[in-house]
Amino acid sequence: MSGPGLAAPGLRLYHFRVGRCTIFLVCLALLWGCATQKRGEPPAEPSPVLNLESGLAVRPDQFKLMLPFVLTVRNPQSGSIWLQSVDYALSVEGAEAGKGSYRKSEEAGAGGSLSAPFELEIDTRALGEGIYGSGGPSEARYRLVALVRIETSRGEVLELSHAAEGSFAILREPGFRIRSVTIERDLLVTTKLAMDLEIDNPNVFPIDFSSLSYDFYGEGAIWANGRSDDAATVPASGSVERTLSFTMNFASMDRSLFDLVANLRVVRYRLKGEAKIATGLAYLPEFATRFDSEGSCEVRR
Repeated sequence: MSGPGLAAPGLRLYHFRVGRCTIFLVCLALLWGCATQKRGEPPAEPSPVLNLESGLAVRPDQFKLMLPFVLTVRNPQSGSIWLQSVDYALSVEGAEAGKGSYRKSEEAGAGGSLSAPFELEIDTRALGEGIYGSGGPSEARYRLVALVRIETSRGEVLELSHAAEGSFAILREPGFRIRSVTIERDLLVTTKLAMDLEIDNPNVFPIDFSSLSYDFYGEGAIWANGRSDDAATVPASGSVERTLSFTMNFASMDRSLFDLVANLRVVRYRLKGEAKIATGLAYLPEFATRFDSEGSCEVRR
Protein backbone atom coordinates (compact mmCIF):
# COMPACT_ATOMS: atom_id res chain seq x y z
CA MET A 1 0.00 0.00 0.00
CA SER A 2 3.01 2.29 -0.40
CA GLY A 3 2.69 2.97 -4.08
CA PRO A 4 2.77 6.40 -5.65
CA GLY A 5 -0.98 6.69 -5.65
CA LEU A 6 -1.10 6.55 -1.83
CA ALA A 7 1.62 9.14 -1.14
CA ALA A 8 -0.40 12.19 -2.29
CA PRO A 9 -2.92 12.21 0.59
CA GLY A 10 -0.05 12.21 3.12
CA LEU A 11 1.57 15.17 1.47
CA ARG A 12 -1.70 17.14 1.40
CA LEU A 13 -2.19 16.46 5.11
CA TYR A 14 1.33 17.70 5.82
CA HIS A 15 0.75 20.97 4.01
CA PHE A 16 -2.55 21.47 5.78
CA ARG A 17 -0.84 21.17 9.16
CA VAL A 18 1.80 23.73 8.20
CA GLY A 19 -0.97 26.16 7.22
CA ARG A 20 -2.65 25.83 10.61
CA CYS A 21 0.64 26.49 12.34
CA THR A 22 1.14 29.64 10.29
CA ILE A 23 -2.30 30.96 11.21
CA PHE A 24 -1.55 30.26 14.86
CA LEU A 25 1.71 32.20 14.73
CA VAL A 26 0.04 35.18 13.04
CA CYS A 27 -2.66 35.32 15.70
CA LEU A 28 -0.02 35.07 18.41
CA ALA A 29 1.87 38.02 16.90
CA LEU A 30 -1.27 40.12 16.79
CA LEU A 31 -2.05 39.35 20.43
CA TRP A 32 1.50 40.22 21.40
CA GLY A 33 1.27 43.54 19.55
CA CYS A 34 -1.94 44.41 21.34
CA ALA A 35 -0.40 43.58 24.69
CA THR A 36 2.67 45.65 23.86
CA GLN A 37 0.52 48.67 22.89
CA LYS A 38 -1.37 48.46 26.17
CA ARG A 39 1.87 48.42 28.13
CA GLY A 40 3.35 51.44 26.13
CA GLU A 41 2.72 55.21 26.35
CA PRO A 42 -0.89 56.41 26.40
CA PRO A 43 -2.16 58.17 23.27
CA ALA A 44 -1.13 61.79 22.75
CA GLU A 45 -3.20 64.52 24.41
CA PRO A 46 -4.77 67.26 22.27
CA SER A 47 -2.77 70.49 22.00
CA PRO A 48 -3.78 73.57 24.02
CA VAL A 49 -5.83 76.12 22.08
CA LEU A 50 -4.63 79.75 21.87
CA ASN A 51 -6.59 82.92 21.24
CA LEU A 52 -5.00 86.40 21.04
CA GLU A 53 -7.15 89.54 21.10
CA SER A 54 -6.27 93.22 21.06
CA GLY A 55 -8.13 95.74 23.21
CA LEU A 56 -8.95 99.43 22.78
CA ALA A 57 -5.83 101.49 22.13
CA VAL A 58 -4.96 104.21 24.65
CA ARG A 59 -2.93 107.35 23.90
CA PRO A 60 -1.06 108.97 26.82
CA ASP A 61 -0.33 111.86 24.42
CA GLN A 62 -0.38 112.64 20.70
CA PHE A 63 2.76 110.61 20.01
CA LYS A 64 2.55 107.52 22.20
CA LEU A 65 0.12 104.67 21.79
CA MET A 66 -0.54 101.79 24.19
CA LEU A 67 -1.79 98.60 22.53
CA PRO A 68 -3.25 96.11 25.05
CA PHE A 69 -3.52 92.38 24.30
CA VAL A 70 -4.97 89.37 26.07
CA LEU A 71 -3.74 85.84 25.37
CA THR A 72 -6.21 83.09 26.34
CA VAL A 73 -5.06 79.46 26.63
CA ARG A 74 -7.70 76.72 26.75
CA ASN A 75 -6.68 73.33 28.13
CA PRO A 76 -8.40 70.31 26.49
CA GLN A 77 -6.08 67.79 28.18
CA SER A 78 -6.88 65.38 30.99
CA GLY A 79 -4.24 66.97 33.27
CA SER A 80 -3.13 70.47 34.18
CA ILE A 81 -0.94 72.69 32.02
CA TRP A 82 1.28 75.59 33.07
CA LEU A 83 2.02 78.74 31.09
CA GLN A 84 5.77 79.29 31.31
CA SER A 85 6.34 82.37 29.12
CA VAL A 86 5.07 84.50 26.24
CA ASP A 87 7.48 86.28 23.89
CA TYR A 88 5.84 88.68 21.47
CA ALA A 89 6.92 90.90 18.58
CA LEU A 90 4.96 93.72 16.93
CA SER A 91 5.28 94.93 13.35
CA VAL A 92 3.58 98.01 11.89
CA GLU A 93 3.09 98.16 8.12
CA GLY A 94 5.56 95.29 7.87
CA ALA A 95 8.36 96.98 9.85
CA GLU A 96 9.47 95.89 13.35
CA ALA A 97 7.94 98.19 15.95
CA GLY A 98 8.55 96.56 19.33
CA LYS A 99 8.80 93.38 21.32
CA GLY A 100 8.51 92.13 24.87
CA SER A 101 7.92 89.14 27.10
CA TYR A 102 5.46 87.92 29.71
CA ARG A 103 6.89 85.85 32.56
CA LYS A 104 4.33 84.62 35.02
CA SER A 105 3.68 80.92 35.60
CA GLU A 106 -0.04 80.18 35.69
CA GLU A 107 -1.96 76.91 35.79
CA ALA A 108 -5.02 75.79 33.86
CA GLY A 109 -6.63 72.61 35.14
CA ALA A 110 -8.08 69.89 32.94
CA GLY A 111 -10.74 71.46 30.72
CA GLY A 112 -9.99 74.93 32.11
CA SER A 113 -8.34 78.06 30.71
CA LEU A 114 -6.08 80.94 31.69
CA SER A 115 -5.49 84.50 30.48
CA ALA A 116 -2.30 86.52 30.15
CA PRO A 117 -2.73 90.30 29.62
CA PHE A 118 0.14 92.44 28.34
CA GLU A 119 0.64 95.66 26.38
CA LEU A 120 3.09 97.35 24.02
CA GLU A 121 3.92 101.05 23.76
CA ILE A 122 4.54 102.65 20.37
CA ASP A 123 5.99 106.07 19.64
CA THR A 124 4.45 106.91 16.28
CA ARG A 125 7.29 109.33 15.49
CA ALA A 126 9.68 106.35 15.46
CA LEU A 127 7.66 104.59 12.74
CA GLY A 128 9.39 106.63 10.07
CA GLU A 129 8.42 109.41 7.69
CA GLY A 130 6.62 106.95 5.42
CA ILE A 131 4.04 106.30 8.15
CA TYR A 132 4.08 109.34 10.45
CA GLY A 133 4.90 111.90 7.76
CA SER A 134 2.31 114.05 6.02
CA GLY A 135 2.09 111.65 3.06
CA GLY A 136 1.58 108.56 5.23
CA PRO A 137 -1.62 106.55 5.72
CA SER A 138 -4.45 107.72 7.96
CA GLU A 139 -4.39 104.31 9.64
CA ALA A 140 -1.48 101.95 10.21
CA ARG A 141 -1.95 98.19 10.22
CA TYR A 142 -0.14 96.09 12.79
CA ARG A 143 0.52 92.42 13.43
CA LEU A 144 1.50 90.88 16.78
CA VAL A 145 3.01 87.38 16.89
CA ALA A 146 3.21 85.60 20.25
CA LEU A 147 5.43 82.57 20.97
CA VAL A 148 3.95 80.65 23.91
CA ARG A 149 5.73 78.02 26.04
CA ILE A 150 3.54 75.60 27.98
CA GLU A 151 4.44 72.67 30.25
CA THR A 152 2.04 69.74 30.57
CA SER A 153 1.41 67.42 33.52
CA ARG A 154 3.50 64.79 31.67
CA GLY A 155 6.53 67.06 31.74
CA GLU A 156 6.34 67.97 28.06
CA VAL A 157 7.26 71.51 27.03
CA LEU A 158 5.20 72.76 24.08
CA GLU A 159 6.01 75.79 21.93
CA LEU A 160 2.98 77.28 20.20
CA SER A 161 2.50 80.53 18.29
CA HIS A 162 -0.47 82.72 17.53
CA ALA A 163 -0.97 86.10 15.84
CA ALA A 164 -3.38 89.04 16.02
CA GLU A 165 -3.87 91.87 13.53
CA GLY A 166 -5.48 95.28 13.70
CA SER A 167 -5.00 98.96 12.94
CA PHE A 168 -4.81 102.31 14.70
CA ALA A 169 -5.29 105.91 13.57
CA ILE A 170 -2.20 108.01 12.94
CA LEU A 171 -2.48 111.36 14.71
CA ARG A 172 -0.48 114.17 13.12
CA GLU A 173 0.08 117.55 14.75
CA PRO A 174 -1.58 120.58 13.18
CA GLY A 175 0.47 123.16 11.28
CA PHE A 176 0.60 126.89 12.07
CA ARG A 177 1.62 129.73 9.75
CA ILE A 178 1.14 133.47 9.52
CA ARG A 179 -0.51 134.57 6.29
CA SER A 180 -0.23 138.33 6.86
CA VAL A 181 0.16 141.10 9.43
CA THR A 182 -2.33 143.95 9.20
CA ILE A 183 -1.94 147.47 10.60
CA GLU A 184 -5.25 148.19 12.29
CA ARG A 185 -4.47 151.56 13.89
CA ASP A 186 -1.51 153.93 14.26
CA LEU A 187 -1.02 155.95 17.41
CA LEU A 188 1.85 158.22 18.42
CA VAL A 189 4.49 155.60 19.21
CA THR A 190 2.41 152.47 19.19
CA THR A 191 0.73 150.54 16.43
CA LYS A 192 -2.11 148.08 16.80
CA LEU A 193 -1.47 145.04 14.62
CA ALA A 194 -3.38 141.90 13.80
CA MET A 195 -1.83 138.72 12.49
CA ASP A 196 -3.84 136.28 10.45
CA LEU A 197 -2.99 132.81 11.69
CA GLU A 198 -3.84 129.79 9.54
CA ILE A 199 -4.15 126.41 11.26
CA ASP A 200 -3.97 123.27 9.11
CA ASN A 201 -5.36 119.91 10.19
CA PRO A 202 -3.61 117.00 8.41
CA ASN A 203 -5.83 114.37 10.05
CA VAL A 204 -8.90 112.55 8.69
CA PHE A 205 -10.94 113.67 11.70
CA PRO A 206 -11.74 117.20 12.97
CA ILE A 207 -9.83 118.73 15.87
CA ASP A 208 -10.98 121.37 18.38
CA PHE A 209 -8.80 124.11 19.86
CA SER A 210 -9.70 125.28 23.33
CA SER A 211 -6.76 127.65 23.93
CA LEU A 212 -3.65 129.00 22.25
CA SER A 213 -0.61 130.77 23.76
CA TYR A 214 2.14 132.19 21.55
CA ASP A 215 5.31 134.25 21.09
CA PHE A 216 5.56 136.15 17.83
CA TYR A 217 8.94 137.30 16.46
CA GLY A 218 9.48 139.60 13.49
CA GLU A 219 12.92 140.07 11.94
CA GLY A 220 14.43 138.28 14.94
CA ALA A 221 12.85 140.58 17.56
CA ILE A 222 9.94 139.75 19.82
CA TRP A 223 6.85 141.58 18.61
CA ALA A 224 4.16 140.13 20.81
CA ASN A 225 3.12 137.34 23.11
CA GLY A 226 -0.31 136.46 24.28
CA ARG A 227 -3.05 133.94 24.75
CA SER A 228 -6.37 133.25 23.07
CA ASP A 229 -9.17 131.17 24.59
CA ASP A 230 -11.48 131.39 21.59
CA ALA A 231 -12.55 127.87 20.64
CA ALA A 232 -12.13 126.78 17.04
CA THR A 233 -12.86 123.60 15.12
CA VAL A 234 -10.60 122.64 12.25
CA PRO A 235 -12.33 120.24 9.82
CA ALA A 236 -10.73 116.98 8.72
CA SER A 237 -7.97 117.62 6.17
CA GLY A 238 -8.91 121.31 6.25
CA SER A 239 -7.86 124.62 7.75
CA VAL A 240 -9.23 127.66 9.59
CA GLU A 241 -7.98 131.20 10.13
CA ARG A 242 -7.84 133.06 13.40
CA THR A 243 -6.96 136.70 13.96
CA LEU A 244 -4.72 137.57 16.89
CA SER A 245 -4.43 141.26 17.75
CA PHE A 246 -1.58 142.93 19.63
CA THR A 247 0.00 146.35 20.12
CA MET A 248 3.63 147.18 19.33
CA ASN A 249 5.65 150.00 20.82
CA PHE A 250 8.20 151.02 18.20
CA ALA A 251 9.85 153.58 20.49
CA SER A 252 12.10 150.90 21.95
CA MET A 253 12.84 149.21 18.62
CA ASP A 254 15.24 149.82 15.77
CA ARG A 255 14.08 152.50 13.33
CA SER A 256 14.55 150.12 10.38
CA LEU A 257 11.95 147.77 11.85
CA PHE A 258 9.41 150.58 12.08
CA ASP A 259 10.14 151.56 8.47
CA LEU A 260 9.67 147.95 7.38
CA VAL A 261 6.20 147.85 8.89
CA ALA A 262 5.23 151.37 7.89
CA ASN A 263 6.21 150.75 4.28
CA LEU A 264 4.20 147.50 4.16
CA ARG A 265 7.16 145.26 3.36
CA VAL A 266 7.54 141.51 3.76
CA VAL A 267 8.84 140.49 7.18
CA ARG A 268 10.45 137.30 8.36
CA TYR A 269 8.64 135.80 11.32
CA ARG A 270 8.86 133.03 13.88
CA LEU A 271 5.82 131.80 15.77
CA LYS A 272 6.16 129.45 18.72
CA GLY A 273 3.76 128.42 21.44
CA GLU A 274 1.36 125.79 22.71
CA ALA A 275 -2.21 124.83 21.91
CA LYS A 276 -4.71 122.58 23.66
CA ILE A 277 -6.48 120.23 21.27
CA ALA A 278 -9.36 117.76 21.54
CA THR A 279 -9.97 115.14 18.85
CA GLY A 280 -13.26 113.64 19.95
CA LEU A 281 -11.61 110.19 19.88
CA ALA A 282 -12.49 108.00 22.85
CA TYR A 283 -8.93 106.80 23.39
CA LEU A 284 -7.33 110.26 23.22
CA PRO A 285 -8.34 112.96 25.73
CA GLU A 286 -7.44 116.63 25.29
CA PHE A 287 -3.72 117.12 24.86
CA ALA A 288 -1.25 119.99 24.49
CA THR A 289 0.81 120.38 21.34
CA ARG A 290 3.82 122.66 20.94
CA PHE A 291 4.56 124.43 17.69
CA ASP A 292 7.49 126.41 16.30
CA SER A 293 7.23 127.64 12.72
CA GLU A 294 9.13 130.15 10.61
CA GLY A 295 8.39 131.90 7.35
CA SER A 296 7.69 135.30 5.79
CA CYS A 297 4.49 137.30 5.46
CA GLU A 298 3.23 140.58 4.07
CA VAL A 299 2.42 143.66 6.09
CA ARG A 300 -0.92 145.14 5.05
CA ARG A 301 -3.02 148.10 5.97
